[in-house]
Amino acid sequence: MAGDKDTDAGKSVAYRAAYFNTLTHYLDTHVNAVRNISTVLAIAGFAFAARGVRLFNRFYSVSDIPPQFIQKNVRLQGKVVHVKDQHLQVEHIPILHLRIPFLMKKREGSIGVHLAGVKFEEGAVEWLKENVHAKGVFFTMLQVNSRQQLDCVVTARRPGWRGLLSSMCLNEELVRQGLGKVAPIEGMQVGPTYVKLTKKLLRAELVAERKRRGVWTEPTVFERYKAKYDNAKEDMKTAVQSRKKAVVEAGRVLASPASLWKFASRKFRRE
Repeated sequence: MAGDKDTDAGKSVAYRAAYFNTLTHYLDTHVNAVRNISTVLAIAGFAFAARGVRLFNRFYSVSDIPPQFIQKNVRLQGKVVHVKDQHLQVEHIPILHLRIPFLMKKREGSIGVHLAGVKFEEGAVEWLKENVHAKGVFFTMLQVNSRQQLDCVVTARRPGWRGLLSSMCLNEELVRQGLGKVAPIEGMQVGPTYVKLTKKLLRAELVAERKRRGVWTEPTVFERYKAKYDNAKEDMKTAVQSRKKAVVEAGRVLASPASLWKFASRKFRRE
C-alpha cells in the first residue's frame, strides 16, 4: 500500500511539472500576444475610468456639469476670463487637454463662479483683475445658486515669486485684505463643509478688522476733525447764499411799487 501511494505521488508531481513546462513554453512562444492583451486591457480600463471622470470633456456652462460632480464637490481647473461685480467668469480646462483640431469643438462659453461666503466690497474687483485675471485657478464646487452660478472655493497661485511655492484661497484672501465681507451661503445646507469654510472666513475677517484693512479702515483724529470742519464750512456757505438770495428778492420788491403792492396783497390773502 505504501508503494502505491509513493507511485501516485510521483505521478502527480510529474504531471504538475509537465503542465508548468507546457504553460511556460506557450507563454514564451506567444509573449507578444500576451503583451498585446495586457495593453488592450489597460487601455480599456483607462478609457472606462476616463469616461467616468470626464477627463477630456470641457464644460461651457453650469448645465454641462454632471450633477454628481457638484454633489461630490469635485475640483475643476480653469482660466479667469472676466471679473464681474460679484463673481468670476471662468473658462473650464479639462484634466487632459488635447489640442487636436479635428476633435476640438468650435464652441465658446464660460462658467459663472461665485466665491462662496464672500460679498465683494470696494476694491475687490480691481484686486481680482490685477491678481487673477487671465490666470489659472482651481475651483471646488459646492452648489448651484439661485443665479445659476457655482458657489465655489477658489484657489490660485500667489502673486510674484511666492506663487512658485504656495497658493492662496481667494475666498479667504479677499476677506483678509478687507475687500470682502463674510456673507451666508444661501440655499446650502449647514454641514461640515459649510461650517469649516465659515470658520475660516470669520477668522480672516477678524484679522482684517484688527489690522484695519479695506472696509475696516477707520479715519484718524485729524481726518475726523477735517471732515467736521468741511461740513460746517459747507453749511455756512449754503446759509450765506440763501441769505443773499433773500436780500436780493427783498430789494426787487421795494424797488417797484407794483411789485410791493403785489407782494403785500399776496401776503394778506395767505393770512
